[in-house]
Amino acid sequence: MTPARRDDPLLIAGGGIGGLSAAIALSGQFDHIRILEREASFSAEGAGIQLGPNATRLLRRWGVLERLLPDGVKAEGIGIGDGLTGEPVATVPLGDVAEQRYGAPYILAHRADLQKTLLDTVKELANVEIVTGHTVTGFEQFPDEIIVETSEKSVRGCALIAADGIWSTLRNEIDRSVALAMTDNTAWRALVDPAVLPDEMQGPWTGLWMAKNAHLVHYPVQGGNAINVVAVITERWVKKDRGWACDADPDVLLPHFERWDKRLRDIVGSAKSWRKWTLFDLAPLKRWSMGAVTLLGDAAHPVPPFLAQGGALAIEDAAVLARTLAHYDGDIWRALPEYEIARIGRTARMRYESRRMGNIYHMSGLSRRVRDFFLRRHADEALLKKFDWLYRFDALG
Repeated sequence: MTPARRDDPLLIAGGGIGGLSAAIALSGQFDHIRILEREASFSAEGAGIQLGPNATRLLRRWGVLERLLPDGVKAEGIGIGDGLTGEPVATVPLGDVAEQRYGAPYILAHRADLQKTLLDTVKELANVEIVTGHTVTGFEQFPDEIIVETSEKSVRGCALIAADGIWSTLRNEIDRSVALAMTDNTAWRALVDPAVLPDEMQGPWTGLWMAKNAHLVHYPVQGGNAINVVAVITERWVKKDRGWACDADPDVLLPHFERWDKRLRDIVGSAKSWRKWTLFDLAPLKRWSMGAVTLLGDAAHPVPPFLAQGGALAIEDAAVLARTLAHYDGDIWRALPEYEIARIGRTARMRYESRRMGNIYHMSGLSRRVRDFFLRRHADEALLKKFDWLYRFDALG
């Protein structure tokens, strides 16, 4: 088929981390980019986000990292401990060690700060237009253009990037072979005052505490002025509105931590309010692309949060898509299948490794003791080395 004509705008469905990153990465290759965002105004669900070197090296290339740093925190390491006893098990050094090893820092941030920084960068791009209040509902392709249907009107474009998140309305238009599946885990998120952390847990560190059927993560955000707390518990929860980002009752959460170390119970108990997510899984799609349409970020490959890589993968997608389009001199129809090929292996591995990590965090009995013995034997930089496959990846090629 004849490639879609380039005098029409590139359309991006979704103005989240993936959509905004795509607009920045592709801004030099298109005369006009139009982001179609379903919400009337931009907001960021969730609380914290961890950005490994694989993501921050891209944000630095785009001029985003420097803007984010005043509100972010450079992580010095990850402290791993036993949730029941409160005893440390191992540390993963980050800080200068990771930056020297991978060439970019590990940053802790509030998701809203990252989204605002990306949005501010996009607004400075003269060829990028943001249209809010437009939910993309479908599309129709022709040899030289694509017509995208939104809740408000039809929009003409040269290509469509579906970055519309885990609940993508466009995924089924491309691949109906798989569907989101509910897991037996829920994630509870809150922000708490840094003063609730005991002295030994203070500082620019991520704390990871493990126990049977539950784990707890905490780290500083907003320049250290707040602590993001994430509690993941084994729980099957069915609720209207798909169980997504709902206000949650702490009386349901607290019993899961009643046998935990008191200091950790106090952290969980200090939260004034919680938001709760059911964690969903999606088997790898048979394809991401169809003609001049492709998926990006959670629309293509939602992954469990146990490696803290959901946002980073969307940022990587944007960079690889831009790299592939440049390689094919902007030939969309040739570039999109190659973009998919370049990404499908890494995202499938990320899904597998994230699921495996979740199982490791929730071990009990003999498995728990073997896990802790291994972690103690491979602590410090030897443990960091095991993540080389993750953090050394350079989406710029």
